[in-house]
Amino acid sequence: MKFSPFIAPLAVMFFIIFNQSFAESARDTLATIENDASIAEDKIAQLSETCHQKWQSLNWVMGQQNILAKDNPAFSGGVMNICRARAELFFEGYELTPFIEPDSQSEVFPIVFRYSVEEIKSQIRLHLPKLRLI
Repeated sequence: MKFSPFIAPLAVMFFIIFNQSFAESARDTLATIENDASIAEDKIAQLSETCHQKWQSLNWVMGQQNILAKDNPAFSGGVMNICRARAELFFEGYELTPFIEPDSQSEVFPIVFRYSVEEIKSQIRLHLPKLRLI
């Protein structure tokens, strides 16, 4: 019992040091997760933009007047949302191409004017049951 005044403070100091090392480790882990999310977001944005540029080169036409779809801001914006949704699904591990294929007009037209990327993603999942996680 004559060493107890020395053991208690040492135990408290050990606990504090041990706890701080876990706190720093948690901060480092959180920073890594945030950095990974930022990198993934950048890749999704780049892939979405590439998809949209590739779609523009397809020169799809709308209606009987043969108006280029890429010249219609609402349609072009909707295609950008579809590209975003496809890129996100691709990075989530779904087995689909993140690009819009030249002959996929029948898939794109029904969802091009959907309100949000999440709604488009759910429609793609719903109407393409062959999708599965890799």
